[in-house]
Amino acid sequence: MSRRPFLVRALLAAMLVSFASSAQELDKKSLERILSKQGFSGQLTGNVKVRFAFLGNMKCGSAVLHVYYYTGEETHPPGKAIHFNQRLIFLENQAYLGQYDISNRPVLVKQRALRFPVSEADGNLLECDRDGLPKSLLLDGGDRDIYR
Repeated sequence: MSRRPFLVRALLAAMLVSFASSAQELDKKSLERILSKQGFSGQLTGNVKVRFAFLGNMKCGSAVLHVYYYTGEETHPPGKAIHFNQRLIFLENQAYLGQYDISNRPVLVKQRALRFPVSEADGNLLECDRDGLPKSLLLDGGDRDIYR
């Protein structure tokens, strides 16, 4: 009896488990820990209500990026206006790559692009270029730069 079919099936199962685990959404505590240790400049604690939403995965060259939508809203700043910000956060596996400030949540997440609810002239599409995530681009009604 040949062991080859069993080994092939075992290898395929291991590859599927590995792929599935790398594509899973991180829980809020794990994501906050990764971001705080890897240079995220947004506020994660203090007088701010932070929310994350996993939007999906985006293929960028040979990499699969995990895309998160971040919102941060100040809570009860005495005598001050409440500030609110939105960002797109990108991770590859558990490595933080960077973020863009945005004005609107993307309305469509495709394998190779994110679409925003603005006109094409205002920059309604985020796609990777040959070097990965664009360093700067017209997006969501304004000029955006990726930063940490």
